[in-house]
Amino acid sequence: MPVVSIAHTNDLSNEGVKKATFDAIERSGFKLPDQLKTVILKLNLRYYWDFSTGETTDPRVVSAIIDYIRNHYNHKVEIIIAEADASAMRTKYAFRMLGYEELANKKAVRLINLSECKKVEKKVIVKDNKFNLQIAQSMLDCDLLINVPKLRTHRLTTISCGMKNLFGAITKPRKIVYHSNLDKAIVGMNKLVRCHLTIVDGIISLGKYPLNLGTILVSEDQLAADFVAARIMGYNPWKIRHLKLAHEEGVGSGEEIHIEGIRDMEKLKSFPKENYMLFNLSWRIQLLLLNSYLKMTGDTRPPVLDM
Repeated sequence: MPVVSIAHTNDLSNEGVKKATFDAIERSGFKLPDQLKTVILKLNLRYYWDFSTGETTDPRVVSAIIDYIRNHYNHKVEIIIAEADASAMRTKYAFRMLGYEELANKKAVRLINLSECKKVEKKVIVKDNKFNLQIAQSMLDCDLLINVPKLRTHRLTTISCGMKNLFGAITKPRKIVYHSNLDKAIVGMNKLVRCHLTIVDGIISLGKYPLNLGTILVSEDQLAADFVAARIMGYNPWKIRHLKLAHEEGVGSGEEIHIEGIRDMEKLKSFPKENYMLFNLSWRIQLLLLNSYLKMTGDTRPPVLDM
């Protein structure tokens, strides 16, 4: 039975966030290995949005995780903060703009751009679809891989949490090329790379608007964490395509999840659920009108639509 622990705090100071993070890790039952040399923390950096927008992993949560790890060892552990380039983001600039260069200097940890690391290409099959995905060798070699996603909604996948964040570790910057098979590509990446621990940053979450949710979720089963995150955001996880597919492919479990901490989701603040059905309908209508206009006038199709 997978365990997902939930810690909630109304104190959003550095100490309040640290206490909630420590509590959630302890409640999860996760045990750090006796010997540990290298840890990678995979962040969720979205464009250059500050953590206060609910888009980006909160440096306060990352700082707390670093402290938790260091508190358990009397020997030196190399801790690495990692992210990959995206279609519209360069990691080296995001680290600087979002406070991670400052955090790395303060905590004596290393920053790496997964897109610039030594890469290995792995083949994976999901529902008879074959994918060749590029993965940073460092993610496969580290002793402990911790996924630190945001708790937020996403137009294409309904929610963005642990599984979607690991998809973001594909080293190819233009991940938009996978969008025609996005759900299967997400599951494929999660079949190839298994995180030892998922720590979901729900301190400031994002739905229709950012919300001070003050919540941390922790689980050794990434899919279980995503299932609970989906319910917190007001969605049925079995209706979210990549979550249902991941369960079918044996990536994790969506059934019989044991929750430690806050068992009654209603005790959390009401989440500002996003309704993407109307957005997608409006977008399809706009594309139809645009294509009709292009046929009539012979005008140039905006390059952004072909990415």
